[in-house]
Amino acid sequence: NNELGKISKEQKAGGWETWATDLINPDFAQFATSCGGLGIKIYQKKDLHDALVKLMSFNGPALIEITTDSTLI
Repeated sequence: NNELGKISKEQKAGGWETWATDLINPDFAQFATSCGGLGIKIYQKKDLHDALVKLMSFNGPALIEITTDSTLI
């Protein structure tokens, strides 16, 4: 989610300012689709079941990109 969340958490736990943990993520779901697979992006927990059903029924490589709140890590 545009951040190296684990590293940020360690920096915060050490009482340091977070630095060098910002990222610009590609759209992984779109990338999977552009490679001929199935790419699904979800933002809410309630959408996970339907995404998994689609993933399991797809005949080929598939990916679910799950966007979460990095502050919860």
